[in-house]
Amino acid sequence: MLNKNHDKTTLSELFSFDKRIAVEKFFDTEVAERIHNACKTSIPFSTHYVLDEKYQSKTKHEIVSMGKKEAQETFKKISEAAAKGVGFLYEGYLQSRANRTPLDIGDTELNFAHEVFEYFSSSEVVKLIKEITGDNSIVGAEPQFTRYTKGHFLTRHLDIVPNGKRKYAFVLGLTKNWHPDWGGLLQFYEQNGTPRDAWSPKFNVLSLFEVSHVHAVTYVTPFAVEPRLSLTGWFVSN
Repeated sequence: MLNKNHDKTTLSELFSFDKRIAVEKFFDTEVAERIHNACKTSIPFSTHYVLDEKYQSKTKHEIVSMGKKEAQETFKKISEAAAKGVGFLYEGYLQSRANRTPLDIGDTELNFAHEVFEYFSSSEVVKLIKEITGDNSIVGAEPQFTRYTKGHFLTRHLDIVPNGKRKYAFVLGLTKNWHPDWGGLLQFYEQNGTPRDAWSPKFNVLSLFEVSHVHAVTYVTPFAVEPRLSLTGWFVSN
């Protein structure tokens, strides 16, 4: 699956400057195309958000089943928290999703997406990330597919967790021809909250950065004509 032409020495040198790097042509092109197609056609995304300081995940059916009043109140609370720099709203599909239906299991492209989940923890990928970061403690990955559409966002935050397992965050871009005016940028900040720079989504490019970097996904505008698709997560240690 991986592009075999990565110059690991150069990638390692570039990463060492600021513990961030964008790896072009991460997968073989045909593999990246197939993952893109699976995101467009087969992955049953759920809506993820924070409500009253609690993580929520709702299926498409559950969102549709909300009454108008409940939906309005939910969005109002999400927006009020976001105005204070708290929370997120986007669609995701986790590796650990339980209770797959027979229809899911019979979907070739969805099964392929699960193979991609597993591949991110394979010895081949882990070896490459170890070589880029110089960190031999990495043992695997915790990935999810994400889809950001109009009105979606991820507020400024760190990916450091109490157990210390997360070492490096990653975002594999799966969107073609994304226009930066649509939002959905991977925005980096100084520790005091001052904006640094922003990386626009690119197809088959792996953005990799140490979890100590403060970052966000900027608000996707109402005039975005495509969803922002990606495979995101963390490379983890024991």
